[in-house]
Amino acid sequence: MIDNKTIEKFREIETPFYYYDLDILRSTLDVVKKESENSGYKVHYAVKANHNPGILKIISSYGFGADCVSGNEITAAINAGFNPSEIVFAGVGKTDKDIEAALMADIYCFNCESIPEIEVINHLASKQKKTAQIALRINPYIDAHTHKYITTGIEESKF
Repeated sequence: MIDNKTIEKFREIETPFYYYDLDILRSTLDVVKKESENSGYKVHYAVKANHNPGILKIISSYGFGADCVSGNEITAAINAGFNPSEIVFAGVGKTDKDIEAALMADIYCFNCESIPEIEVINHLASKQKKTAQIALRINPYIDAHTHKYITTGIEESKF
């Protein structure tokens, strides 16, 4: 709970201003860590959700991995203490420069959307004499007959 004195301090700060309740963050991370360890799951934080360096440092201190969608997010994750071997590079539109940097950092894997993307990653990895690990996004082409705005799994849908 924020007290009146703190609220008055906030009024003096220019916008945009972001207030993070670090106690809530840490208690949430404690629960996620405990439950994921009990279940044998590896948690990866989506850096696109919040790339604040201080927040990333706290999250990385819990030993989680990072899910990144750009080269800059990979850099931010590594600078915040995430282990490159626990970083996955997802997202469409990966640039050659970002792929090369990810390969040099020895990230865990690339989430791939297409055969041409795999070919580009393979080509760039071979130039570095490396083998890139990849994960494939597969669309099952199964229509669950849901509302047209939330339909997934069909040929016209990304998800």
